[in-house]
Amino acid sequence: MKLNRSEVAKHTTINNCWVIINDNVYDVTEFLKKHPGGAKIILAHAGRDATKAFESCHQAEIIDQNLGPDKNIGTVTQDVSSISQADAMIESPRPKPKLSSIISLSDFERAASKSLPDSSFAFLKSGAEDEYASNWNRDSWKALRFRPRVLRSIESVDISCTLLSTKLSAPFFICPAGGAKLANTKGDLCLVKAAARHGILHWVCNNSAISQQDMANARAPDQTLYWQIYAMADLEVTEKQIKEAVKLGYKGFALTVDAIRAGKRERDLRMATLDTEEDEDDDLEAEESFAKEPSVQRPPVWSSFDWKSSIEWLRKMTSLPIAIKGIQCWEDALLCMEYGVHPWLSNHGGRQLDSAPSAMDTLLSIRKNCPEVFDKCEVIVDGGVTRGSDVVKALALGAKGVGLGRPFLYSLVFGEAGASKAIRILKHEIETTMALLGVTSLDQLNSSYVETSSLYSYARSVL
Repeated sequence: MKLNRSEVAKHTTINNCWVIINDNVYDVTEFLKKHPGGAKIILAHAGRDATKAFESCHQAEIIDQNLGPDKNIGTVTQDVSSISQADAMIESPRPKPKLSSIISLSDFERAASKSLPDSSFAFLKSGAEDEYASNWNRDSWKALRFRPRVLRSIESVDISCTLLSTKLSAPFFICPAGGAKLANTKGDLCLVKAAARHGILHWVCNNSAISQQDMANARAPDQTLYWQIYAMADLEVTEKQIKEAVKLGYKGFALTVDAIRAGKRERDLRMATLDTEEDEDDDLEAEESFAKEPSVQRPPVWSSFDWKSSIEWLRKMTSLPIAIKGIQCWEDALLCMEYGVHPWLSNHGGRQLDSAPSAMDTLLSIRKNCPEVFDKCEVIVDGGVTRGSDVVKALALGAKGVGLGRPFLYSLVFGEAGASKAIRILKHEIETTMALLGVTSLDQLNSSYVETSSLYSYARSVL
């Protein structure tokens, strides 16, 4: 059936909701309550073209997996004159500064805030609740001070390393982080290509809108990719993903364990509320939907795992390196060591539990309570890293690899060139920091180059 856009635009309520995706019209009324991201996210696009929003978060096959064929009402006619003002606004890009003006990772964030739609930037930027954890992630690295050594011969600086058996040109990597297509239509493909160009690791996001296969196809001949795992409520789906990743040549895995529930990301929620026009009669039903549903687009995860069962489950499928992503205390880092996996210190970018410890907090706690973890595991950290000096601080305290998520997503407003420049900026800052510290290779870094007492002084000043 052929439908014009004006007809589709009549179906905009929680009791009668249609959307357009790739010129197909879908009745999503019954699906609203089932949507893992909540009804409001879909209602924000009710009665109009949701293709861009959909493709920024999902692969195409998810439609067939969640909607029956009877929910495809028909196709929309290509009548440009009937495109709504809201759709026209979505299609109009905002101006952004020249890439040549970008000299730090923070500049990428400012560029993204100005050039991306408000809803897209809110999704990328949002932290849980008051965003204390998100802000502390960044501030905790700044609270540490260096202890440079001088009068040392520094002719060159080598920042190459090996992480989980993979040789890399630098000790930082691109974190798995959803929403890349919100910043650029090519999304994660830009990241995998930039990583290949500069010889760094790209840890591919499970929630990418680009398929496992397409990401593998885009890599360079000598490029290594790792895969992020969410243990879905339907474990067979996850097992299929892991086995396919092994088949496609992914060389390492990270099981994300800090997302048993979706965090309350209020910045993102407020945008969804502003974007949604609801009838007053529907308010009660809409509020019930809000109360029941999380604020992020993610299927429910398997909630019955413990340490023993999860590691045994993974090891039945692969002998490749495994990191446990979401470690937030030294006790769990010690368990990683005991189970033969690597601790990834992370609070999910401050997007899950507000007031969660930063990776730096947990790093110091491990040094104090179970330093043997550093000898038997490769400790990975992420969260709040915006400078090469932050990377060096983490390495000096015992980390082997440092992940960055948001900065690379922000860089995508400039496409692959933006991601490439972000890598160059970080490499230059790391080399400069190391030279000024008096070291020429990563293996020379240790805790003697970092003064932690300033951190506790900072903590006392804000408590």
